[in-house]
Amino acid sequence: MQKAIKILFKLAISALFDLGVIFIFSPLFLYWWIYGDYNRYLWIISGPFPYSNFGSGPFLSVLSGGLFVVGMLFILVSFVLRNKCCKD
Repeated sequence: MQKAIKILFKLAISALFDLGVIFIFSPLFLYWWIYGDYNRYLWIISGPFPYSNFGSGPFLSVLSGGLFVVGMLFILVSFVLRNKCCKD
């Protein structure tokens, strides 16, 4: 039973690391999605609240920076948990 819990904990730590990597690269995907095509850009910024602000630099900078910081925190937490709890 103890071994199964340890395996599940390692799996959760790996998932946290993977989620952090996804969050780090998500600003690049977001930039590509918004500015990849001019017609899509016009369609996005003419939408409701969160989409209408994607055309502004400060809003997109805060959103991208926030996603990057959350990704770095997830990776940092996964490294700390791996070093503290999963030493073999």
